[in-house]
Amino acid sequence: MQTGSGKSLLRFKQRGIGMMGYGSLGNIAQGAATDLYVRAYVFRDPQGHKVAFANAEICFVTAAVKREVIRRLTTEHPDRELHDANVLLSAQHTHSAPGGYSHYVFYNVTVPGFQPAVFAAIVEAFVDALLQADESLQAATLSLATGLFPPEQEVGYNRSLKSYRQNPEAPPYTDTETHLAIDRTMPVLRAHSPTGDPLAMISWFGVHATSIGNTNRLINADNKGYASLYFEQRLRQQRGTPVPAIFAQATAGDVSPNYYGAGQPIPKGKFTDEFESARYNGRLQADLAWNTFHQPGALHVDGPIDSAQIYVDFSQVEADPAYTGGKTGCRTSGSAHGVAFFKGTTVDGPGVSPAVATLLGAVAKGLKAAELKRAERATPEERARILAKYEAQGPKQILFESGEKTFLGTRDISQLPIPNFLEPVIGRLKNLHRTGAIQEHTWTPHILPVQIVVVGKLAILGFPGELTTIAGQRLRSSVQEILATRGVEQVVVTTYSNDYLGYVCTFEEYQMQAYEGGHTVFGQWSLAAFQTAFAQVARALCQPLAERCLDTTLQPPVFSERELALRSAP
Repeated sequence: MQTGSGKSLLRFKQRGIGMMGYGSLGNIAQGAATDLYVRAYVFRDPQGHKVAFANAEICFVTAAVKREVIRRLTTEHPDRELHDANVLLSAQHTHSAPGGYSHYVFYNVTVPGFQPAVFAAIVEAFVDALLQADESLQAATLSLATGLFPPEQEVGYNRSLKSYRQNPEAPPYTDTETHLAIDRTMPVLRAHSPTGDPLAMISWFGVHATSIGNTNRLINADNKGYASLYFEQRLRQQRGTPVPAIFAQATAGDVSPNYYGAGQPIPKGKFTDEFESARYNGRLQADLAWNTFHQPGALHVDGPIDSAQIYVDFSQVEADPAYTGGKTGCRTSGSAHGVAFFKGTTVDGPGVSPAVATLLGAVAKGLKAAELKRAERATPEERARILAKYEAQGPKQILFESGEKTFLGTRDISQLPIPNFLEPVIGRLKNLHRTGAIQEHTWTPHILPVQIVVVGKLAILGFPGELTTIAGQRLRSSVQEILATRGVEQVVVTTYSNDYLGYVCTFEEYQMQAYEGGHTVFGQWSLAAFQTAFAQVARALCQPLAERCLDTTLQPPVFSERELALRSAP
């Protein structure tokens, strides 16, 4: 086995760009507290098969970024043999990095607009780090160890405990045990040279990089960024080795670094100073990664390297009954955001007030009743579409349908009877609609990547969004069951990878319609749909390459330069 590493600085303008994650108009960068980086590894087996894993200190990866990185690699460096299926691009999810690098309008409205310079900087850093990694390949021994945060360490808390408790496999934790209702393990992939020198470190632990809140004005890599810096500094001091340390995300969907529970009505980190809280949380992650990196008795990750990826239209997936409790006919629908999404999360980013949320809920109820009434007089095809949507979306109070391009039930966004000064974000959407800048494709992605890379006995799932703790547990388990037949002994999930759809929670959690359920856009069977798609890829990886039957023709849509220009920042 061989491995190589790379690290590249993200070169952003530090003032005047909205940061991505909180959806707050005031969350505009006015400087930088830390640098941001892309870190990358390439792994190569004796047969010459490669996979690449890269992680950026940004909120999430987008389809546009992945497409352009792969275009650059395949056209400018075809000899590298790095392509869409064997390159996994991920993000550590800081909410304090510049946004504006998606081609989908919904993720750029508050930035404001598509930011060509930010997009170019992210692509350049990914390409540079991956090339560095590919050029530095050397003999290595890979192993995987798993660390465990002790219960007393204040590293993460389940911010949606009521939803978590709905899962039959969830322990009955009390309101004072939110710190236990998360996955407290940290798998660490490590590589060493034949002489024992460290060559690689990737850790996985799910916790939101939101130690720094939405009033911040300084670019910052947050807790995972500090973890990377601490680990790298310690390795240089003790071994003189400049090894990039990747602190990747796992099931962070319902996990906050900020405590919220009985006896603590206001969410906060360890310290009053949020930057100190971020450093503290990062230190906890770095210390566990360090101890795990050096512990004996790890799983030797030897064996062939492999990868596969397909794109799936998740607006129309029928879930395998194996993942629906045996129920048949369970389908997803087009992307829809609920009232719970607009309420935000009390812990990490509040949205509209309770009074406004109540009003929106009444509006959503009225819209649903009117549409169902209209369905009675509609054509059979239209009636079936409406009924299928509400069947898929279940108890969600729908306000925003990015697939149908409707908000508050209307497609003519420019005529919404809401004054711009009352809600500037809606004002921006109205202006974009008026100028024809949001007409071509859905406002959030429907066609999403499903990727699995295999490094010997380890499989890494590239998940294009956020998974709650139990949702990730179920996805790992269902894929592990399949891949065990080819010798895979451990599966990890890397979230915020290759693209971004929002959240995916379990069916049981979805019924509660907390923030995570309101942001599970394809409906109550979303997790089952993803399990179905990942199972398809996993089964293919258990077949010889010549016998794999994966349809790779479906691809994400391409936006025209004209429309992007209409909503690009100057």
